[in-house]
Amino acid sequence: MPVKLLIADIYSTNGRAGIVSAGGSKAGDMFTRAVRLHRPDAEISVLTFDTTSPEMPAPIGAFDGIIWSGSNLTIHRRNALIDAQIDMARAVFDSGVPQFGVCYGIQLATVAAGGTVVANPKGPEIGWARDVTLTDAGRNHPMYRGKVDRFDALCWHNDTVWELPDNAELLAGNTHSHVQAAILRRGRGEFWAVQYHLEFDGREVASLVGGNAPALIQAGALNEESAAAIIADMQAVSALAEDPASVPEALKPVADPLTRTAELGNWLDRVDEIRNV
Repeated sequence: MPVKLLIADIYSTNGRAGIVSAGGSKAGDMFTRAVRLHRPDAEISVLTFDTTSPEMPAPIGAFDGIIWSGSNLTIHRRNALIDAQIDMARAVFDSGVPQFGVCYGIQLATVAAGGTVVANPKGPEIGWARDVTLTDAGRNHPMYRGKVDRFDALCWHNDTVWELPDNAELLAGNTHSHVQAAILRRGRGEFWAVQYHLEFDGREVASLVGGNAPALIQAGALNEESAAAIIADMQAVSALAEDPASVPEALKPVADPLTRTAELGNWLDRVDEIRNV
């Protein structure tokens, strides 16, 4: 029986429109593509969670797993929409349905489980998350089965997990963001999460940086040279992805689609284990 998944696109309406106007894809579309690399027959529903009372396509318990996207929201600047997202994440934890998330998703899970998220004192991490390094727990955790101990990833975030909640496991970090991956727990539930964007490919990052370069430069997050360098890097990554068999080993974590999304694929294996018990 195909796995039944809910993808929660948790960008605001304006944030989602900004991504599309910059030439990027909606989060639901990116994650659908990523899931289908590993489960072509998956039954996928997308929840657009940009109001405090989104229309659920089915009750939480009808799904085998729930995937949370990134977001343009700032979780430590609480508002009614963010509170509603936290409430749902807690409800999913309490249900025992497995969860997976990226970027804002790991921040959402952290806050929902009792941890702390802040603006990263080192500033934004845009384009590259360099030298993401697995901890001992990460090297031994099934989320990183088939992944090397140190790799680069694609990213875009201003905030960072500052304090993990009780019962969490730190799986990976780098010098810019101490928490790049973790397992979060609350009640019956478990949430596998990464700070980087494994659903992004080079084309998506190049589009986002290109479309937002003037604002990023004005804000001091990038300068003209660094923005151009990221775009050139991402265009090269995108070109390599056209022929995955030719991708150098060192670049597979970003240019080979199956390797880039391995954490998601390993989570889907875990979902299968749980539903077959």
